[in-house]
Amino acid sequence: MGTLKRTIINPFKPTAGAEPPVLIGRERVIDDFRDGIEEGVGAPGRLMRITGPRGSGKTALLTELGDIAKSYGWRVVDVTAAGSIVDAIQHELARTSDNTELHLEASLGVVKAGVSKSSTGPETLRGVLTRVASQETQHGAGLLVTVDEIQDADADDVRLVAAAVQHLIRERKNIAFVFAGLTMGVMDLINGRALTFLQRAKAEELASIPLSDVSDSMASTVEGAGLHLDGKALEMTACATRGYAYLVQLVGYRVFANARRHADRDASISLEDAQKGIEDAYGEFEGSVLDVALADLPLRAIEYLIAMAKHEGNVPTKEIAAGLSLPPASLTATRRQLIKAQVIDAPSRGMVRFSIPLLREYLLKSSNEILSRY
Repeated sequence: MGTLKRTIINPFKPTAGAEPPVLIGRERVIDDFRDGIEEGVGAPGRLMRITGPRGSGKTALLTELGDIAKSYGWRVVDVTAAGSIVDAIQHELARTSDNTELHLEASLGVVKAGVSKSSTGPETLRGVLTRVASQETQHGAGLLVTVDEIQDADADDVRLVAAAVQHLIRERKNIAFVFAGLTMGVMDLINGRALTFLQRAKAEELASIPLSDVSDSMASTVEGAGLHLDGKALEMTACATRGYAYLVQLVGYRVFANARRHADRDASISLEDAQKGIEDAYGEFEGSVLDVALADLPLRAIEYLIAMAKHEGNVPTKEIAAGLSLPPASLTATRRQLIKAQVIDAPSRGMVRFSIPLLREYLLKSSNEILSRY
């Protein structure tokens, strides 16, 4: 009787929004949230904003925080700001409720959730949140609401949610609210009228992950999946991620996939496996991240980025203006547009830098092709 061959499964998850096996370098955020659950009403970890550029792992982190809340017996409502977040929260609460007094009411094609059929408007949201949070609190649990891509939400909707959460905290109910989005968009939103409460949310900015953490995690993740990664191949693979959460998963996935094909003969990931995997990952990254980031930008913004790409590191804005033969003041709006889109950031006054890894190299390599799209 022959022995069963072990199936080796790729542990890396580069699909957008998929939860990776390990959230590298995000332990502090997770600890802050867990402390918030355990420390009770008023703990800072119960009101949190998570910001960072595209691909920094915001969605995966929200999923992890939801799993943690569930492990404490809390009820979790996750929504994305693709429409009305008020309607989305109400719908999810009603859809998953065990309470027969919560109901769905169709009105003019819009789903509303309420305490009674007579409840309408902003009180409906507060009523449903109050009912659910009170019920969960009585049972020694609580309610977590997460909103992803909040920079796309209607400001009035955010104001209603914030007011309801603030009310429940004052009522000493077990409620937690975590929202995530692009840094500039989130700050523009919460600095608006009547959103002072959300300005006090615990700020968690997702910076680049230290390469030493990436290296350690990749080695242990690959080992746990049945292959072996060390030495130069590990160093090359870790460095190729640039400490960017999405690239950790994408590079890891492609490198592992190459080695998996010869795992029955050799379970070690070679330099050739790493080189080919990195090449494949970078090509995919250009299409799935870089082209998407550039797609909706006007021609002037593209020209700004190409001029910026001719310089390394932090770039003086006056140098970009000189490269375009334009006065610096005429590019202020373009600069702000690119910062708001999280394509670049401003590390200090009069300086800018790319916030998406590999974008500079891509612009230098493909500037003519990119410009031909306009």
